[in-house]
Parts: sequence; structure tokens; C-alpha cells
Amino acid sequence: MKRSLLILLIAVASDVWAGDLKLNIHGSGMSGKNLYVAVHSIAADFPTRDDKAIKSVIVAKGDVIEHVIQNVPAGEYAVAVFADMNGNGALDSNFVGIPNEPVGVSRDAKGRFGPPKFADAAFKVGDGVTALSIELK
Repeated sequence: MKRSLLILLIAVASDVWAGDLKLNIHGSGMSGKNLYVAVHSIAADFPTRDDKAIKSVIVAKGDVIEHVIQNVPAGEYAVAVFADMNGNGALDSNFVGIPNEPVGVSRDAKGRFGPPKFADAAFKVGDGVTALSIELK
């Protein structure tokens, strides 16, 4: 009986401390292209190192895509997205590191002499649904 109660409490607690992240990604000319989404929780890894990020690859079916990531643990996150326009599976950039393919980050954070900072793109996820709009430019 005690074990059953403990399992039930863990299951309930995990639902309370996890939410869904609903992304509305928009940009022109993306239909049929792969979109690479990385949800970062570690500031030092944002936006380029995604080995510890929650990752998704989705195929755009138009210029506006809704993507839901379920059961994201409560915490602070920042999202980076890019559209792979040439299908090589990587974000292409010019010789100084400026992306050649459409990119976007949460809260439309802008970088200054480099990529955006985690603090500028960060948002909190709790229980329920957290909705974000990300424009790829």
C-alpha cells in the first residue's frame, strides 16, 4: 500500500512540475524544409551547443508551423530554431559566422556582435501550457 501511494505521489508531482511548450514558428519560404528546434536550459550552451538541449526536427508544411513539446520540466529555458534551406542538416553561415539560413530565438532576442544572450531569450515553464511565437529571419 505504501509503495502504491509513493508511486501515485511521484506521478502526480511530475505532472505538476512539467508543462507543455507550444511554439508558433513563422517565416517565409519554409514549406517542405526541416526546422531544427533546440530548447536550452543551460545558459553557457545557448544558442549553439545543443547536446544537452531538448531537440526536435520538424518538416514545415507552410509558412506558419505549430509545434508542441510535451512534459517540459519546470524551469527557465531559451529556444533556438533554424530552417535548413539547403537540406544539409547544419546551420550554414558566412566567413564571419553570420547565419545564411533563417534563424529565430525565443522572445525575439537580438545578438550584438554575436548570438543573443540566454538571459535575453529566457522564459519560464511551469505547469500548463507556455506559448511562444518565434519569427525566422
